[in-house]
Amino acid sequence: MNALGHALWLLELPLLGAVAAFTGYLVLLTAAALAARRPAAPPGPPRTRFGVLVPAHDEAATLPTLLGVLAGLEYPRALYEVIVVADHCTDETAQLARRAGARVLERTEGRRGGKGFALGWAFAALVPERRHDAFVVLDADSRPDRHLLTALDAALRRGARAAQAYCSVANPGESWRTALMAADLALVHYLRPLGREAVGASAGLQGNGSCLSAQALRRVRWETRSVAEDQEYHLRLVLHGLRVAFVPEAQVRTVMEPTLGGADGQELRWEGGRLAVARAQLPALLAGAWRTRSWPCLEAALDLTTPPLALLGAGTALAALVHGVAWLAGAPGAPAVLWGMLVAGQASYVVGGCALARVPARAYLALALFAPLYAIHKVWICARVGWRGTAVWIPTPRRAG
Repeated sequence: MNALGHALWLLELPLLGAVAAFTGYLVLLTAAALAARRPAAPPGPPRTRFGVLVPAHDEAATLPTLLGVLAGLEYPRALYEVIVVADHCTDETAQLARRAGARVLERTEGRRGGKGFALGWAFAALVPERRHDAFVVLDADSRPDRHLLTALDAALRRGARAAQAYCSVANPGESWRTALMAADLALVHYLRPLGREAVGASAGLQGNGSCLSAQALRRVRWETRSVAEDQEYHLRLVLHGLRVAFVPEAQVRTVMEPTLGGADGQELRWEGGRLAVARAQLPALLAGAWRTRSWPCLEAALDLTTPPLALLGAGTALAALVHGVAWLAGAPGAPAVLWGMLVAGQASYVVGGCALARVPARAYLALALFAPLYAIHKVWICARVGWRGTAVWIPTPRRAG
C-alpha cells in the first residue's frame, strides 16, 4: 500500500470503528433476543384495572372497527374502560364513541399540538381519579389481539411499571412497502425490545400498544414536547430509574400506508422526532450513565444514536463494494474483509429479527427486491430532516380497514 493509500485508510478507521460499534450493538441484541426465554404467567386471575386510551382527531372512519374489537377483548369487562380522547375533532368521532359505550374526553381549548399533547391532557385528568391501575394507549386505526390486556396484566403482576406490546403490520400483503414495513417493525418493534430487555436494559415505548401504570405516571408526569412523544417519555422513565418490559404475547396490528409518497410525512415525523429527542436527551443520558453507573441509561444513549438500518446498511454495503473492487484490482484485502464482516453482521440482525417475528414470505421477497430503493428514500428523508428538521405534528391520513 502506497503512502496515499495508508493516509486514506487511517482517515477511514474512525468511520469503520463507529460502524463496527453500531453493528456490534445490533448483533448483541440479536443474540440476546434469540436466547431470550419468556417468563411464565403469574398464577391467579387478572386484577389490573385498565383505562384503554384512544387519542383521536377526526377518526370517524376508523374508530368504529377498533371499538368493536375492544368490546370483545378476552378480559373481564368490569376491569377495563375504553376512553376516547376526542382532540379538536370536527367530525362525528365523539358521538360515535359515545354510541359505542366508550367514555369520551373532548379537548377543544388551546391548540391541538398532536398526540403527545392530547395524552398529557388526558393523563392529567385521569390519573388523579385513581380509578385505573394502568393505561394502554392505542391508535384509532390499530387492531389489538383479543388477549392484549391479559398479557399486559401478567407483565404488570410480574412487577413491571411500564410495558410495550408488539406492534406489527396489519396489511403486509398490500404492497411492497407494507411488506418491507413488516420486516422493519419485526426489527424495531420485536427483536430490539426483546434483546434490550434480555441484556438488562429498558425495552422502549413505541406509542401504539404502550402500557403505563398509574404509579409510573405519578412518579414521572407525562410532559412531552416533541413529535416523538413515546421515545421522549421513555427516556424520562429511564432517567428516573424505571424500565419498560416487552410483552410480545400482546400484539397490536396497524394498517400501514402502501406507498412511499403517502407515508412521506410520517417518515419525516419519525426521523425528525428522533433527532429532536437525541439532541435534547442524549447529554442527560450520558451524564446519568456516568453519574449513577447506569447501564440502562448508556444503552438508551446507544440505541438513540444508532442510525436507521437503511442508512447504516447502505453505507456499509457501499464501502464493502468499493473495497472489494479495489481488492480485485490489486489493493490489500483486509479493508474489504472487515467491511464484508460488518455487512454479514447487519444481515444476521435482519434475518434474525424476521425469523423471530415470523414475518410472511412476502417480506423476505420485498427485502431482496426493494430494499435498495427504500434505502435511497430513507437517505433522502434523513437528509431533509438534517437540513431543516421537523417540529410539527404531520398526521398520516387514516384509512378504514
